[in-house]
Amino acid sequence: MKSLITLLVSLLLLNSASAQHQTKDVRYKKYAGHYGNTSGISLFEDGTYLLYGYATGVFGTYKFEKDYLLFYPDQQELFEVFAHQNPALRDSTRINFLGFERGGKTFAKFDQDSLRKVFNDDVNCLNAPFVYQKAGQTKNIILSRLPEEAAKPNVAIESSRHYHNASGYNDFILVHNAPKREYEDFSAMIIPAKTGDVIKLSNYGGDEGYPKQNKEEQARWKEILEWKSQYDQSKGVKKNEVYANKHYNTFPEPDSSKYHYDSRSNQYTDSSDQENSAYYKQNQYNDPRYLRKYIKLQPETKLKFSESNLANKSIFFSVCGEGSEHSYHYKGFEKYEEENPQMPQNIEPVKIKDNPGI
Repeated sequence: MKSLITLLVSLLLLNSASAQHQTKDVRYKKYAGHYGNTSGISLFEDGTYLLYGYATGVFGTYKFEKDYLLFYPDQQELFEVFAHQNPALRDSTRINFLGFERGGKTFAKFDQDSLRKVFNDDVNCLNAPFVYQKAGQTKNIILSRLPEEAAKPNVAIESSRHYHNASGYNDFILVHNAPKREYEDFSAMIIPAKTGDVIKLSNYGGDEGYPKQNKEEQARWKEILEWKSQYDQSKGVKKNEVYANKHYNTFPEPDSSKYHYDSRSNQYTDSSDQENSAYYKQNQYNDPRYLRKYIKLQPETKLKFSESNLANKSIFFSVCGEGSEHSYHYKGFEKYEEENPQMPQNIEPVKIKDNPGI
């Protein structure tokens, strides 16, 4: 009798847990869909989401907490460093800075050099790529970001990263992923309405929120699901390497049926595309015929930011208007005689707006 009671209690608990699990599954399935129009959020049945808008697309995970939904964006690393051994540079170091021109004050330090701002305070022109070259081999790199004034008090923010170049690389791509509001945790409520459910986010969409789109928008939903599928696949592959040409424009991994590896120059060459040589003379940044493999370096340590030994001069100076004659200009493009008079040879720097986003 006692065994029977124990069995019945076990079955009751199992059925209860199963019912809760089914309720949870039904809940995710019930509210899955596309909320908003040109901006908004998409909820997926597997507990992931896509927050989207102008120049914004951030994936993450969410869960139900009583009557609320809690959202956790997939976080980016503050800095990333990719390295290559370039025989053509000999005893010098070449460094490309990507994303340092916007989104807060950033700094860099190489070996025993002074800490320097990457850009001047009033930078308002962009003439990428931003490439810095220095003599000798660089063994240690420290990248830093000035913590936001709104950061929590009495909290040591480790906004500096130290990288050690143990393998003797001399060609680098340094990436700064500026913190943005889209990568902060947020919450939401789903409110039933006559025309359908409306999701109200704590940080986007205002008081009106985003209405759920109906079934007629299947084409749009299919496109979003394709984005999600591509993102899920990319998450399964760690980005431990990138491929770039000599001007640091990145490309997919070279197709082995088209490219061959040249150990002397340590690069991949597409011999089948040489007939487009005249075109690439006028479009050098997008030339994919010679690609270099850059390996991702992991930071040795994470440090609290310190302004000690700060140099007066930034690595790059760039302004529009007064003083523009001293602004940085990339000098890596080769100059050829103009073969097509209608194609411009020089591109003017683009002035950026105040408080730009990335």
